[in-house]
Amino acid sequence: MTNPSILSSSTYEQELFQIVRQLSPDKVLQLLNFARSVQAQTLADLSASPEQETNEETEAEILADEARWEAQFAATQDGLKQMAAAVRAEIQAGRTLPMIFTPAGTIAPA
Repeated sequence: MTNPSILSSSTYEQELFQIVRQLSPDKVLQLLNFARSVQAQTLADLSASPEQETNEETEAEILADEARWEAQFAATQDGLKQMAAAVRAEIQAGRTLPMIFTPAGTIAPA
């Protein structure tokens, strides 16, 4: 990897393209969400003014927060898929019991 302090903008783009081409689609989505988060945070930093004495979030801060949540959610997808596959395997192997509910809607004791 090249020293980032001496790269031009087009060199950054070329290096990013090379990285993206080697990633799986779900990892590309994670990278895109992260880039959007960084972009939104940058916009929030630029729009913040020292005179702003209110506790209300700016639109840029809300967008940055949403982008962070989306990136965090996207990062959990592999683990969730693995857990879902494990649950399906347990059901197919007969290692689970059906859930029985009472008339009040609570789970009945086994």
